[in-house]
Amino acid sequence: MQGSDTAQTTTRSRSLPSSEESGLLARFASPVSLVILLTVFALALRFVDLGARVAHQDEARVAYWIARYAETGVWHYRPIVHGPFLVHVNSILFSLFGTNDFSMRLIVALLGGLLPLSALLFRERLRPSETVALAALFALNPILLYYSRFMRNDVPLAAVMVFALGFFVRFSDTRKLRYLFLGVASFALGFTMKENALLYVACWVGAGVLLYDHRLFLRRVGNEGIAGAIPPKLRNWFRENDKQSVALQILIGIAVTLLAVIEFFAIIIFFYAPRSQGQPGPGLWKAFSNPGMFPDIIGTATIGTWNEFMSWTGHTDHPYLPFFTDFLRTIEVGALALCLLAVVGFVVDRYSGDRPNDIVSFGFYWGVASLLGYPLVMDIKAAWALVHVVVPLAFPAAVALALVFRWGRDGYERRDDVSAIAAVVLLLLVSAQVGMAAYDTTYQNDQNPDNQLVQFAQSSSTDAKPLLSDLQRISQENEGTDVLFYGTELYSEDESADDIAPVGNGGDGWFARLPLAWYFEAVDAEVNSTNDADDLQGENPPIIITMNSVTTCSDQSGTAEDIDQHMDGYSRYQFDRYGFDSGCTVSSMAIYVENGQASANQTA
Repeated sequence: MQGSDTAQTTTRSRSLPSSEESGLLARFASPVSLVILLTVFALALRFVDLGARVAHQDEARVAYWIARYAETGVWHYRPIVHGPFLVHVNSILFSLFGTNDFSMRLIVALLGGLLPLSALLFRERLRPSETVALAALFALNPILLYYSRFMRNDVPLAAVMVFALGFFVRFSDTRKLRYLFLGVASFALGFTMKENALLYVACWVGAGVLLYDHRLFLRRVGNEGIAGAIPPKLRNWFRENDKQSVALQILIGIAVTLLAVIEFFAIIIFFYAPRSQGQPGPGLWKAFSNPGMFPDIIGTATIGTWNEFMSWTGHTDHPYLPFFTDFLRTIEVGALALCLLAVVGFVVDRYSGDRPNDIVSFGFYWGVASLLGYPLVMDIKAAWALVHVVVPLAFPAAVALALVFRWGRDGYERRDDVSAIAAVVLLLLVSAQVGMAAYDTTYQNDQNPDNQLVQFAQSSSTDAKPLLSDLQRISQENEGTDVLFYGTELYSEDESADDIAPVGNGGDGWFARLPLAWYFEAVDAEVNSTNDADDLQGENPPIIITMNSVTTCSDQSGTAEDIDQHMDGYSRYQFDRYGFDSGCTVSSMAIYVENGQASANQTA
């Protein structure tokens, strides 16, 4: 990213620790040790009580499909579910750790917890204090913390893309090929997680253009013109090497590029190739015994995947301002300190010293573009999109946070108590704001509808886990039908159709059962459904579920009022599958459990 020998020396010298800074850090630990400690702490925050929250409906439906894939071996790409990374990884984790909420979120928590470690890849572009500050922001930001404990692709995508950028920067700094290939692998993994990996590329290209504009401006000041923006090292390389040497090195560069391209597509093909174990049609594992399938597999995993994605438009036709203001409300709750620090860090870096730091400017441009751009492409209001804003803005924010630290350090060294105390107060205020927001949003009120980070389809039944555990236990102990869903909203014409991914082919009733469908699938419960209340006058299964009420804008019927008279011998519980009622969506479900079966005490 450096444009000249002089600029490179300036930027690198800025990142080298001064004797004062290195001395103070050395009293406690090296920057590398501090980053590792922050990473361990980040992992602990993400793993503690990881399975405690009731599954969000998005978590539940995707986890159900993953469990069915693990059972049937059948999978193909569908853009509405996003990339296949979680599908393939979680199917392995389910076999190792069981099918449950903890294992469902495990890989997301792991990647979110390892994100602070990526700060070390930028250590030659940042001061030691800035490197540690960047790791701290990655570890503790409330939005990153909350969605590191949520089975979605957003945090994993952000993590691997930051690692990819870091590996590319390290390759630029060291010219060691291992960093190039690690960067390509991380970059390719991003494209297996979620389609908005394309937005990362767009933001990076835009930020890169602005960095190049930095070069042009600096060269203009130096009266060297546009041609002067070509790095001197590259110009000198052509001057100092003969034609044969230049040709050989160009050939080596082409070979390395081809290997990198092959690596990228090998990862893409492995993840996106369809699986069809026990079913007709091409599948990745089948192709090893029938190589003639490989052309079809490769075409489906590459061109076919691209065509499917480009043909899926989602539901993004909405006014911009309501989505943008929702973003701002989320920032106020989960990233206010970070965003304010980012603005300060960008301004300080831009207008102090000999020249702006590339990685700081790059992060700010990338973050602002994401903040302004994501409201355009979102199909629903959801705080998880802010993950892609917070991560890049952490780079300039780390500069400001480290600046406060150095301000206090210098005041302490000069015996300037006012400066030292002011810096400590600022750091304490930032820490308090971040800590209180993280505790409130992630641990204390992680299912509360008043929590800005909680999306509409998150169950508000915060105390429902004991009941769900009872339902799973009863299903495992029972013989025959374990669960009966009643009412048109929950009815499925063909329950067996829900056993083959994509499920829900038997009727829309399956989707209305979420997140309960996931919990029953996790224990392989026998599930059935009916529209007729008379079906409940005979011998019934130990668990019966229906809606507490119906909507006023549909033809759906069948509620607890219709069957309550038949439920002698059952205890009735209430389960809120949504955070709140909205429009034609009814939140509350009635769960009838045979007397003496459940130990939960939240009867309706």
